[in-house]
Amino acid sequence: MGRRSRAAVGERDPLRRASRSVALRVGATTALVVLLAIIGTAVLFDRQQLAEIRGGTETTARTADDVVDAPPGTWLVKLTDSGHEATRSMPPELAAAASAVGPDVSGATSLAAEGRSWPAWVDQREGVRYVAVYDIRLHTGEEQRLLVSTAAAGVVGVLLAALTGLLAGRRAVRPLGEAMELQRQFVADASHELRTPLAVISTRAQMLRRHVAADAAVAGGGDSAAARRLAEVDQLVHDTQAMADVVSDLLLSAQLEHVDEVAERVDLGALASEVVTSLMPYAADHGVTLVNEAAAAGGCVVLGVRPSLRRSVLALVDNAIAHSEKGTQVEVRSCVEDGQVRVDVVDHGDGVDAADVENLSRRFSRGDGGSGGRRVGLGLALVTQIVRSHGGRLEVAETPGGGATFSLLIPAAAAD
Repeated sequence: MGRRSRAAVGERDPLRRASRSVALRVGATTALVVLLAIIGTAVLFDRQQLAEIRGGTETTARTADDVVDAPPGTWLVKLTDSGHEATRSMPPELAAAASAVGPDVSGATSLAAEGRSWPAWVDQREGVRYVAVYDIRLHTGEEQRLLVSTAAAGVVGVLLAALTGLLAGRRAVRPLGEAMELQRQFVADASHELRTPLAVISTRAQMLRRHVAADAAVAGGGDSAAARRLAEVDQLVHDTQAMADVVSDLLLSAQLEHVDEVAERVDLGALASEVVTSLMPYAADHGVTLVNEAAAAGGCVVLGVRPSLRRSVLALVDNAIAHSEKGTQVEVRSCVEDGQVRVDVVDHGDGVDAADVENLSRRFSRGDGGSGGRRVGLGLALVTQIVRSHGGRLEVAETPGGGATFSLLIPAAAAD
């Protein structure tokens, strides 16, 4: 057994998710800005450097008298009818490429050598041609250093922006968290205070029903007025019980995400069988047959809170019975599938539209399909909360032939 604090699980805390979402968005936006800045810097750097390189090689070629005193980072090649001369430090392959420049080439050009393209300028004057070639390796080195430093600064900026976004997100959602806590506390207090008077009203309604039923029995079956009074009182008892159920759901919903509960090994298949057994009389009153298809004992064990899990299965079976036609059946199946315990509650009632699946897990929701759709109150909202708090999920699908199938999927517990 272990202790589970639902509020401590960041992945299931909406406020923490909101603050992390803010941080991720700020970080992603900053990363995009930094990436665009790096690309823009590289493009501008290339254009500026190429313009400077072109101007430098042109000046060098036009003012050269020999190949000895070439400016740093530049080589000179002197071409004459008798041959060519090149700066001593010039790579031989590049010197050969420069000496092969045709007589019709003049002005800006580029030479291919050693797997690179080298910017050059050719100047012709009085039977002599000077070719000034720039050492492109200097430009490449400067560009790489610029990109590395910019990228490093960008990474630091992204991390700082993400941290700032996380802190700002937490501060931004803090008032929302306080408001949600006040709302939760109010709902819990109001629900708790309403439970006692509702219990009293329910008890008195049941007592009144017994008296009216006794009067109806004395009057006999021919007294239609007594029968109508009994029907009205039956409806009153049903309505008070429904109100009590809603108040209980509100209280459980308010406490569900904030109360530490003891986690234990729970056989979800056996739990489903218990629920089926307890609801069989209720289903019989509705003309519905409950069918239980449980796995072998001990085969569907999860780590969780037994009362909450029982409430989730009970809510699904109760919902299936309420939306099933007389003479149909509701199947409850449990099994282990891909490391998860699966409990399916299959009904053959009015079904559920695919568009309503997400809406059905909201509080007091009603589907849009057939006969006003399924009204589920707090039931499925609570089921969704319970299942998510156990690391699982709730799936809703259409039953072949009509109806709806609600499935609980919770990670199976490791072997004890």
